[in-house]
Amino acid sequence: MIKLFQFLVFIIIQLVLLPLSIIGYVFMFVKVLLYSKKHGISATATNPLSSRWIYHIFGLRKDEATVKMISSLPFISEIGLWMMMGPAFIANRICGYMPGLANMPEPEEATFLNFLGCRTRFFDEIMEKNVDSMDQVVFMGAGFDTRAFKYCKGKNIKVFELDKESTQKCKIEALKKAGIDCEWITFVSIDFNQESWVDKLIECGFDTSGKTLFLWEGVIYYLDEDSVKQTLKAVANSSGEGSILTFDFFSKALCSRSMKYGKFISRMTDEYFKFGIDTTSDAKENVESLLNEAGLTLVELKLMGKTTKKEKPLGGLVEAVNPSRSAGF
Repeated sequence: MIKLFQFLVFIIIQLVLLPLSIIGYVFMFVKVLLYSKKHGISATATNPLSSRWIYHIFGLRKDEATVKMISSLPFISEIGLWMMMGPAFIANRICGYMPGLANMPEPEEATFLNFLGCRTRFFDEIMEKNVDSMDQVVFMGAGFDTRAFKYCKGKNIKVFELDKESTQKCKIEALKKAGIDCEWITFVSIDFNQESWVDKLIECGFDTSGKTLFLWEGVIYYLDEDSVKQTLKAVANSSGEGSILTFDFFSKALCSRSMKYGKFISRMTDEYFKFGIDTTSDAKENVESLLNEAGLTLVELKLMGKTTKKEKPLGGLVEAVNPSRSAGF
């Protein structure tokens, strides 16, 4: 009855403010799309950014750096975000209502609509568990992630962020405008199609014998299979014993459905799902096979979504370890 009451309060507020919510959503979507097209910045990189802002304002996950940075980014409208989420926020303050977007579910409860919260919590836990024992942290395809400020600042650890020059330039300018010190982070601009990310890291001071935490969030499904395998092997061959790699993936079935039914969105963003892992049979065995081929060992696999006769996981969250000292670049 309490949840029903909370939902009814939200619906009443939402109906009153619906025009503002629609305007906010359209304005946000168009602004992101146009800016990303013009400046070569990933439109999908804004999804986790907006989600972390939502988690913060609803008190699920504190992230001051995201809140400060988001107000300084040229492609995000904080006013638009408030217009979108305003009715839910007001209902939250009145009766404790929590919208679906402000949800960080357990992996087995994850859906395609809320998996970002599940993924965020998993990678946060990986950072908390491992960062103090590492020499280096590498954010691969970092986008607008602010975990470096949450978990690495003030510690005796090297931090590297890998991404396209256009994305990093936009991020650095926003951080400086927001008054956030980022001089201690080494930003490594890379054209993944033309350059070796390992070579670029080494040029910037990366130690191939060091114990390293590689965080590879929201990237793997946009790559082809060969690129995924080459990256996994590069991680194994360019890091010290006990180094950790963590990443997320979608199922082959979901990637196929996305290619079939999500063509309109894919054309607008120029980003397509290419690589998935089969979760219809033995998902753990399939993940282990992929990792073992590269010289890595599975530590933990959490499948996202329900597993029943009719339903199979939509993807998974992986923690892997480099079991031997194999630095050789």
